[in-house]
Amino acid sequence: MKQYVIGFKIFVLFVLAIAIGCQPKAVSEESESTSVVVSSGDIIISNQGADTVLLFDSTGVFKSVLYEISTVNGEALTGISENTVTGEILIAVDGSPDRVMAIKKSDLSSRQFIKDATNFTGTIRGVAYLTSGETVVVETNNVEKFDSVGYRTTAGSWPKALQTTGSGIDAMTGGGFVHCSTGSDVVRTYDASGTQVATVSSGIASTTDAPDCRSTPDGGIVASWSGTTDTIRKYSANLSTVEWSYSSPSVLSSPTGLAVRANGNVLALDSVLNHVVEISFNGTTASGTILGGAAVDIDNMLSAPQFIYVAK
Repeated sequence: MKQYVIGFKIFVLFVLAIAIGCQPKAVSEESESTSVVVSSGDIIISNQGADTVLLFDSTGVFKSVLYEISTVNGEALTGISENTVTGEILIAVDGSPDRVMAIKKSDLSSRQFIKDATNFTGTIRGVAYLTSGETVVVETNNVEKFDSVGYRTTAGSWPKALQTTGSGIDAMTGGGFVHCSTGSDVVRTYDASGTQVATVSSGIASTTDAPDCRSTPDGGIVASWSGTTDTIRKYSANLSTVEWSYSSPSVLSSPTGLAVRANGNVLALDSVLNHVVEISFNGTTASGTILGGAAVDIDNMLSAPQFIYVAK
């Protein structure tokens, strides 16, 4: 009998040991968390109505708040670009002080890249990282240039008054940049020294403002035109030819920022309808697809969006 009891106890202990061993192991809070990184193709938007810069994956699924500022101090988040050497996203802030922040793509840590309380004090809009390693920033009617470590450039007659009420700016693959405005109402290309190369106005009745402009992978230029007939247009590199136009008031009623995917498709923000419209790279098959749906967050999180960027 005694041997039977001992055997039974051993059997119970054996069963308990197996049961305990099968329980899921406790996972530390650190191992459960997944670090958010900015990946190639991710979509970044300056969400001015909520004073945030939002990070989405390429389909529009929310990943993280990339950067944010106080909603009560009158500052505004505007242009977005990328320093491809340091692996940082550049975000322009029109505020006190005016500045450009650099957000590390690998861990979202931030630092102040550009600050000049004496000279950098206008209305800050677009920002672009040039192939030369320099950064240009739109400041009211001027374009300011900064070297690779963020110091203001004055050699070569910089800053330069290129357009009135400047807005968008973007690097061109062959060097130089494209710049547009809502005051001069033109899109112009410039060489690296800031010398004008080409210019174009909309030619669309009562639709003259050019909130943003971007270079495309094939060397062309896309621009958003805002007014009575809101239109997105793609131009040849020398701005002499309109390659395609897209206009659909029910889908795109107040275009602001533009971005271009690696495949050439254009992403256009609507600052009133608060969504992103994707236009085909060739314009001819564009149906004005709105990024949205049950599994997509981007169409539910925007508030007066201003600039958009696709990470490299």
